[in-house]
Amino acid sequence: MKHNKLLHTTNKLPGLLSDLADIQLKVKALSPLSDVEKAKLDQSFAIEQLYNSSKVEGTQLTDTMIEHAIYGRQFSSS
Repeated sequence: MKHNKLLHTTNKLPGLLSDLADIQLKVKALSPLSDVEKAKLDQSFAIEQLYNSSKVEGTQLTDTMIEHAIYGRQFSSS
């Protein structure tokens, strides 16, 4: 059974590599991000990583708590 799974995965490899190459070409064709766009993207990744890691660890961070952790201050609810 393991042999069949390996063979099935191996048969998919050329197609997956071709898909990866196509995606890399599309990414290279995109215009570069501005410094502001890059900072926003980095911040978004950091927030997502904090949120997801808190869920994996079993903590119950809310969006407000995450903002407090990221920005170092509390936001009003209004």
